[in-house]
Amino acid sequence: MNLIIEKNIYLENKETRGFLADAFYKEAGQKLPLVIFVHGYKGYKDWGAWNLMAKKFAEAGFFFVKFNFSHNGTTADDPDHFGDLEAFGYNNYSKELSDLGVVIDHFSKDPHVDDEKIVLIGHSRGGGISIIKTFEDERINGLITLASVDTLDRFPKGEALSDWK
Repeated sequence: MNLIIEKNIYLENKETRGFLADAFYKEAGQKLPLVIFVHGYKGYKDWGAWNLMAKKFAEAGFFFVKFNFSHNGTTADDPDHFGDLEAFGYNNYSKELSDLGVVIDHFSKDPHVDDEKIVLIGHSRGGGISIIKTFEDERINGLITLASVDTLDRFPKGEALSDWK
């Protein structure tokens, strides 16, 4: 079976803005479990070994998706470079959860996907986002974290914040 790779699929999020996703899968003649990879802070879908990971999951019989958050600092026109500092400055957890919802909505409807088998893999801050989304969305029935943050409440408060500033 041939590995099918669909790169830079444009997804529109009316709450944020458009962003890109990639899908990796083998034509299997049956519906495949959906695995969605959620990158971390200052990360993007094509960084490091994520393409290799995507291929390995697809070869193992999964429909693997990775995507860029809409406000991660990249753009749909230039997904490999951290060039949109203004958007990055406006990024927040709510935007990321909304983008992840769009990814789930879109790919769970793909004819190659078994929409009753959806797993999130979150790296670093993407792990924290994946934990929240798994709690919020009953369609998700599996969660894997890779070096996940242990809290999203990571910023100082009070006097510590004043000292930091």
